[in-house]
Amino acid sequence: MDDQKTKKTWGVYDKTGIMLAVCRHGFSLLIVDMVQSGELAKYPLTIISKLLEVFGKDLGGGYDIGCQFKTTLNQSPLGLLACSLNHTCLVGAFHGHAHQCLCQLDHLTTYTKGLGLEDLETCERTFSKSNVLASTIWYTSAFHWRQSISGYFKHNDDYEVYANLCKF
Repeated sequence: MDDQKTKKTWGVYDKTGIMLAVCRHGFSLLIVDMVQSGELAKYPLTIISKLLEVFGKDLGGGYDIGCQFKTTLNQSPLGLLACSLNHTCLVGAFHGHAHQCLCQLDHLTTYTKGLGLEDLETCERTFSKSNVLASTIWYTSAFHWRQSISGYFKHNDDYEVYANLCKF
């Protein structure tokens, strides 16, 4: 069997999804392709690195496993920078209630001063809305896959998120 053809044929399975960073309003900040691996620590580390570079001090991020990710972040080469810029790892309200009590006190939004009523589950709502896109791009080329995802989130930012910032 021709290895080159086999590699190209199975290449459609290289992409396993995306990891997304959104702001509290729902705007897409970063979209990262997950390739051949699923949800590994390298993806949120890459996102945190870029967000710290762009936004700087006093940044907080919600992640389903924010308590475990805090340890990963601190032990990574990015750890010193994150600490010096006062980055905070948090757990969203929905996922946080499944964690241990001490974890909740350290990482749950309810106990974090300055967050107000923010639940940090905007990513979950964004992914829920974007699920309709999956069936239309399942068998597309890598270029068209990225183009469709990019177009979807641009449309979502421009016509849904922006339009809903203020309601009278």
